[in-house]
Amino acid sequence: MTDEHPISEREREILRLVATGATNQQIAVALNISVNTVKVHLRNIFAKIGVESRTEATVYAIRAGIVAVEETGISTINDAETSSGSGSTESGGAEAKDHTNVASMALSESSMSSPASSTVTLPDSSEQSTVTLLSACDTSATSSPIAKPITSPLPVTSAPRVLPWLIGGIALVALTITILVVNARPSNLPITVTPTSQLVVSEQQRWFVRQSLGEPRDDFALTGYDLERRLYVVGGQRNGVVSAAVDRYDPETDRWVKLIDKPTAVSHARAITLRGLIFVPGGEDSTGVVIDRLEIYDPREQRWYNGPALPAPRSRYALAAWEGQLYLIGGWDGQTIRSEVFVYDPVRERWESGPTLPQPRRYAGVAVASGRLYVIGGEGVDGALRDSAWVEPGTDPRRRWIAATPLPQAISRPAVVGLSSMLLVFDDERREGLTYDIDADAWTHLRLPVEARISADAVLLDSSIYFVGNTRSYGMLSEYRALYVIFIPGR
Repeated sequence: MTDEHPISEREREILRLVATGATNQQIAVALNISVNTVKVHLRNIFAKIGVESRTEATVYAIRAGIVAVEETGISTINDAETSSGSGSTESGGAEAKDHTNVASMALSESSMSSPASSTVTLPDSSEQSTVTLLSACDTSATSSPIAKPITSPLPVTSAPRVLPWLIGGIALVALTITILVVNARPSNLPITVTPTSQLVVSEQQRWFVRQSLGEPRDDFALTGYDLERRLYVVGGQRNGVVSAAVDRYDPETDRWVKLIDKPTAVSHARAITLRGLIFVPGGEDSTGVVIDRLEIYDPREQRWYNGPALPAPRSRYALAAWEGQLYLIGGWDGQTIRSEVFVYDPVRERWESGPTLPQPRRYAGVAVASGRLYVIGGEGVDGALRDSAWVEPGTDPRRRWIAATPLPQAISRPAVVGLSSMLLVFDDERREGLTYDIDADAWTHLRLPVEARISADAVLLDSSIYFVGNTRSYGMLSEYRALYVIFIPGR
């Protein structure tokens, strides 16, 4: 292997995830980037460090001190060959299996020119291997909420010392499987099922009413936390009083739980999940003043941190996580509607300027789909807007927003969700839904059942869109299963 071209911090982060057994899809979810971006990074990494497989990349990561041996475990690593020459990289859900003990390779005293002599091969299996995702955002006990890669070198140990651990691991796995088989046998014990408040309101079984928010409020921030599949409602206001409350919803138990308050009570702010943390920039405080504070919540430690202040105070903006960065778009500064775009890099912990909007707007809807960032509707200086626009990823300062087909009608506060090559837009005022076909650049109406409950605050979590109502709807929570899977029996 060669290290003529040192890898970047982002590439080190992706390499660390590869070494812990994460698939491309899992890496994309953990870092809030697209699968295609992960593939591009992997091609670049493989070319720079001179390897041709994920197994060799893992060995490199261990030798270079990017990841510790105990983080990789004595486990199976999915190893789909990624050729830097052909430009083809495996997808996250269909990777080839290379049952190789990577730890033994990394700890062997043999040179990389003869890895076979130090490789312990596990028995082959026709079943798909299971890979446990190790979050890339585990925070250390430091003052910064952003995890740093391990840089200390590892001692070189001979492979025979690892074999007893390997044998013990295999024995432990066999014992675990035996226990699971025994426990899976039918039992005569009664099974108690605890009912929830689930109510199907559509004959197609795609719309559901869930447990309402216990403390309804207006102008709150809503986000979904994919790593634990839960919803978070932050701040807002009720009866003119700005709140610092934080509520978490668990779809599995259909229950809301109150968490530690946000340090600063705020309304008209947005929240977004990025790198395992929840970011809440700006907003309006208890006196109605627009602020520039960035507060960051760590759901695992249940702690709040202060981040770098915004370049300028903002509220009523659009917010998105895209390509590993946070995009704050437009908004209100307390006096005028703005068109600036602020981009926050959580690795460098720094704000920069993004491509300015074609026109000022606030309350716009925003979503990522087909590798693009879309801004839909909102309010301009003359009222509600129909205008839609998109921008492509990159760091080129000459990037510009490109106009898309306008909405069929102006929507002042659209709820927008991106699904692959499609956008779903919901108009709370008209109680209507729209779909935007990105390839056709065309809008069509989405038929909604009469009983469907929608709101201006919506978030996609897994395959469902969750709508959280305000005080007028008593905090009603509804679920729309936007994606579903049809299982076809095999032969």
